[in-house]
Amino acid sequence: MHLEKLDLGEIASRLDEPFSMVDVAFVGDLTISLYLCEGTVGWHRHLDHDELFWVHRGNITLESERGRVRLRSGELAVVQKGISHRSGSDKAATVILIRCTVLPHRKNGRMRLYGTWERGPKRVSLSSAMERLTTPFESHTVARVEDAVVQIVRGEGTWPALEPAQNDIMFMVLGGKVTIHTDLSILTLKPEELTIVPKGAVYHIVSDGGAVLAMISREE
Repeated sequence: MHLEKLDLGEIASRLDEPFSMVDVAFVGDLTISLYLCEGTVGWHRHLDHDELFWVHRGNITLESERGRVRLRSGELAVVQKGISHRSGSDKAATVILIRCTVLPHRKNGRMRLYGTWERGPKRVSLSSAMERLTTPFESHTVARVEDAVVQIVRGEGTWPALEPAQNDIMFMVLGGKVTIHTDLSILTLKPEELTIVPKGAVYHIVSDGGAVLAMISREE
């Protein structure tokens, strides 16, 4: 399978209506979408799936029955299934939305009519997390959504990898530039660009200088 480069900036430029959304990619049973947050959506809850809100550009307020957080570009928070919530912004902002869309009601029988007693959405700053990356190629988990993890990792030169990929993996560049090699593709990515390495693919990553990647894949 050939790798496909996806440019979030280019995709965001096509969103021209408040709360319009486009599905960008699929990682296993997770859907990676981008939506335009402008105004405030109505209160709602999802019985079957968690939602991860990751601000791509701008600022949003994420409100829930357990509290509210203000998210800026490069910050994210997870709303767990069963918790009422809404997102809003006075000015146009683009948001990466990650959730399960493939038969979520059949996953582990975990439907929740109401949220648990856990705290509401917690703000995670990717820039702060990146400052804690002191060991090359050591991944740091910043969030979990369903049975997947969002991790960041810093490295230079040739990166170690699981070969072949045990599950679908999304790679998005947060800083620097990387080239991903598979048997069928060679793809260079820079910030705001991403690709999906499919399950079973043999791949390796090379960066000329230091680079930081965000990765999303099922947690083993």
